[in-house]
Amino acid sequence: MSTGRNTVPTDAASPVLLRAGCKINLYLDILGRRADGYHELDTLFYPLPAPFDTLTVSPGTDGSGLRIECERADLCTQDNTLHKAWRLFAEATGYAPDLHVHLEKGIPDGAGLGGGSADAAALLSHLNDGAGPAGLDAGQLNALAARIGADVPFFLRNVPARATGIGEHLVPHDVNLAGFTLVLACPPEHVSTPWAFSAWDREHTAMEAPTATPDRLTSSVHTYTRPSSRALWLFNSFESVVFAAFPKLRAYKGSLIRHGSAAAVMSGSGASLFALYRETEKALKASAALREMGVQTFIHHL
Repeated sequence: MSTGRNTVPTDAASPVLLRAGCKINLYLDILGRRADGYHELDTLFYPLPAPFDTLTVSPGTDGSGLRIECERADLCTQDNTLHKAWRLFAEATGYAPDLHVHLEKGIPDGAGLGGGSADAAALLSHLNDGAGPAGLDAGQLNALAARIGADVPFFLRNVPARATGIGEHLVPHDVNLAGFTLVLACPPEHVSTPWAFSAWDREHTAMEAPTATPDRLTSSVHTYTRPSSRALWLFNSFESVVFAAFPKLRAYKGSLIRHGSAAAVMSGSGASLFALYRETEKALKASAALREMGVQTFIHHL
């Protein structure tokens, strides 16, 4: 399986191309809101190579720090994930190279696919590779990545992993989806993650985050592989509140199911959805039906 992040190095004075893939949540369980305002999660991240962002990293002029160029001006500000990654790495290591980054966005915003986190992880890995003796070990880099965003540590390794806490505690998982065809749907609707959490809070005002949860993942995956299974372990706690506010997303999921999916679910806080098919022909028809509805789709043969 492709990791979704490729590095194409050249000589020191030439640009380096970084490809940052995306992720889906095979399941996402919100356990409750913590006293610090964050939410306790239990989720299974799964990397996909497309859609992807491309970062072209070139040496910058002396004293320029990090300069970002992108067709979208809102992604060139000082508070985006790339600037945060560069600043935190410089503070931790003293390595602060002058860089020019041309960012080409392929991962849609508001889709629950982790585009900003993937970009930050790609730049962090690039910086750590270039830092030499000042570079961080895996544990240090993971801790730094978690300060940028809860999804960033996942993208550093970019292998299927179960995540708990706010998403920063990762355990690699050998979930096996071989033989399935996955349809990833990226609707034009955008869902704000802070809004989705607030909406979930309003619907679950009495819930508090538990201190621990049993590891049900192994038995759930085994259940999924039985011939009679409808993959009920694929679910998303956000769906009830997001579908209520974005009814078209519910309709898109319904279309995926009607075309014979083994399972269909929203990823992250939306708006993306994905479905697994045992027959590629059904996946292709499902994809075509969504495209007729104005939804961009990607097909992955797992």
